[in-house]
Amino acid sequence: MRKTCFLFVFLALLFNACSKDEQADQQMPEASKYGDQARVLTGEPAFPALEKSWIIDKANAVSLEVERTADAVLQSLQDDGLAEVVVLIITGVKKPGDYATQYGRFLQLGKAGPASDGGNRGIVWLVRPDADEKMTISVGRGLPGFTSQDYGEIMDAVGDYCQFNNYDKCVQRLAEKTSEVLRRLQKVKP
Repeated sequence: MRKTCFLFVFLALLFNACSKDEQADQQMPEASKYGDQARVLTGEPAFPALEKSWIIDKANAVSLEVERTADAVLQSLQDDGLAEVVVLIITGVKKPGDYATQYGRFLQLGKAGPASDGGNRGIVWLVRPDADEKMTISVGRGLPGFTSQDYGEIMDAVGDYCQFNNYDKCVQRLAEKTSEVLRRLQKVKP
């Protein structure tokens, strides 16, 4: 009798726990579920907010003029529905690939929804003035045609400017070349 009672209570608790998780999944919108996964890794700088510009310069490495002109180029990508592209210039990042990916999740870049429906079209360019490898990219799943060959082309065009600490030219060319490549891939005129 005890075994039967214990088994019944165990199954009731298990069923109750499973149904609560299922209800919670159904109630939480996809975008917030995805955004909740974003986290700053231990020892990394806090994620800066996206405010008025797609260029976020926490290292004070870029002039306001370049920030404005590069921002306009990136804004046109969003306006045309191609992608949301952020350039983050920051120091102190130790794991750039993970940081850039988590930062894109934190900002919830790209249109909300699954990649199959045109969502998750975000790109984070991480520029680290204090590192040997100064540029890192994270590409959202909604841009499967934007491959390493494509962003390799961009890095080749921009890399020397970053390596020689010319961040004005680095960020300006990064925005222009990203726009050029995305528009070519999507066959959209500038």
